Amino acid sequence: MAVMKMVALTMIGPASEMGAVAREMLLSGGFQPMPLDVLVNDRELRSKITTATDNPYDELLAKVTSIWEMAGGTLPESTPVTIDKNFTLSNARYSVDQIAQILKNWKEKRSTLLEEEETFSAAKILLQNLKGTEFTPADLVGSDFIVPFFGYVSNDNYQRLADSSDQSPIAVNELTTTKDNKWLLILTTPDREPSARKLLDAVSFKEFPLKEIAEQLNVDDPMAFLDKHLEGHRKAINSLERVARNTLNENKEEYKHLYSQLYTMQRVYDVCKGRGSVSDMFLISGWLPDSSLENVQKTVETEAPNTTLIIEETKNLISHGIRVPTLLKNNFLFRAFQDIVAMYSIPSYGEIDPSPIVAISFILFFGFMFGDVGHGLMIYLASLFMVKSGKMKRSFGFVLKSSAISSMVFGLLYGSVFGLENIIKPLWLSPMHDTNRLIIVAIAIGVFMISLGLFLNMIKQYRDRDYGRLLFDGQGLAGLLLYWSIIAMAAFKMSGTIISPTTSNFLKITILLMIVLMVFRDFLAKTFLKQEGEKESTALLVFEILHSLLSFVSNTASFVRLAAFALNHVGLSVAVLMLSEMVQNLPGGIVMKGIIFIAGNILIVGLEGLIVFIQTLRLQYYEFFSKFYSGGGIPFKPVNWKRNSAKYVGDSS
Repeated sequence: MAVMKMVALTMIGPASEMGAVAREMLLSGGFQPMPLDVLVNDRELRSKITTATDNPYDELLAKVTSIWEMAGGTLPESTPVTIDKNFTLSNARYSVDQIAQILKNWKEKRSTLLEEEETFSAAKILLQNLKGTEFTPADLVGSDFIVPFFGYVSNDNYQRLADSSDQSPIAVNELTTTKDNKWLLILTTPDREPSARKLLDAVSFKEFPLKEIAEQLNVDDPMAFLDKHLEGHRKAINSLERVARNTLNENKEEYKHLYSQLYTMQRVYDVCKGRGSVSDMFLISGWLPDSSLENVQKTVETEAPNTTLIIEETKNLISHGIRVPTLLKNNFLFRAFQDIVAMYSIPSYGEIDPSPIVAISFILFFGFMFGDVGHGLMIYLASLFMVKSGKMKRSFGFVLKSSAISSMVFGLLYGSVFGLENIIKPLWLSPMHDTNRLIIVAIAIGVFMISLGLFLNMIKQYRDRDYGRLLFDGQGLAGLLLYWSIIAMAAFKMSGTIISPTTSNFLKITILLMIVLMVFRDFLAKTFLKQEGEKESTALLVFEILHSLLSFVSNTASFVRLAAFALNHVGLSVAVLMLSEMVQNLPGGIVMKGIIFIAGNILIVGLEGLIVFIQTLRLQYYEFFSKFYSGGGIPFKPVNWKRNSAKYVGDSS
């Protein structure tokens, strides 16, 4: 129904046209690359093909990204743009290098200033901790008997160091603690220095050479010296950051366009992953929706006139065991229910897409089991809020809102508003008062769905040209007639309807005849249809018939749950109303009544709503899908961009 026809496309042309071809594949609306060896069957040709998976634009895009981050800017939105034919890989590298060079000196100078600033800050911490003692930094480095280490270690590693210091040749002196680190002065003896350094390296100790610090502080007022240099470095760093931001802002549009070009070409070359080359020729293979083929042919003819397109029919590929990806296309009413189908399995290529049927039946089943105007309204408002707040996918929100509307419609048919049946009159029936009628309708729906499933399976068998199973199988015409005959006899029996002997004999003969046809399925297919199929033993065929009979009975009975949950919903609502009425005469009864009524209805919507949702899924997956649906498809995953409007953004200037 909605499984799009696919074509396998191989493009061969001069290497100079590869970028243009790949770009058009992206803008076509969807192209899924595939390994070359899937379509290139010629071993001699395949041996000459070299395959590349690299993307030369990854590195360039990373460089530009780091430049933006370096300058403190926010990366522009990744948007595909039209690429000028003069935009080549070498030109792109040159442009990126030019930009990188502008900020290279800034980065190096900033890095130097930050390192010097950190050293001055460390010296200030040391000086503050030595204040009030008789020691100076020069005294610490001037001894022949001790070797000092000054620096910091992370708070996490400090405990490891402290635990090790008891059994190691070091003395740990804690100076001060910051948010992440502990500043330490560690002392050891010259002969133990190597083992001490090994221990400090193990805990990632960041050392600041005391000798350099002592030389820097060899001034009259060391603290004033440090404050002056720290202020100067901070001003210089801020100045460099302003220069970087100004440089970025002055050339923002140019850099933004370059970033978009690189992003575009990066995505283009993603199409070319698995691309091959023979001498100066390129090869790209992939899947393309048949609806896009004509436009692609015209565009490639214009943009890459020397490139040849080779189209392979999917039926030939399927016969060789190649799996074709599945692309579903439904209108907005059914599209959201593709996810419900996908939760079970994606249709295989060429299989019937049950999404439209699932959309209608899912909504119908949910409303039938959860019919209430008030509860449906609660689900609708909750799903609307969840979608708008971004806490729920739009597609799933559409499923819930559709189910909620169905619940409200059936609420009108049942005459139920928050479980109250005295507000509006039922337009159809009252579940509690018309139980038998409700069960009959539920079973009738089940008969229809199972019959529809068998009918769809017959269509599938017709497409596969498996006429033997179409006519004589338990899931084909014979099974359908057998099912209808059994249902007819059961209906007459349960209703007490007296039927004529002729009708009774006709139904019995039909049942017997269909069973015989099913037992001799393979023989009949071979004799009358000249169809050789998989031969199965008679015992296995008998077992299949018994399985079909049991599944017909159990699947039909399963649809009684439609009526059962409709009654259950009414029962829970009545229970909530009774509880709220019981507390009415107690002190504060009016308030308690309101609380119980509101909380009870929230519980019904949350808990029972979930159970009904699951039961609706069960009826789809087990009772309906089991009759015709195989699934097992692989999704079509194109390398493309989503359109926000009729055209892609960008220009070639």
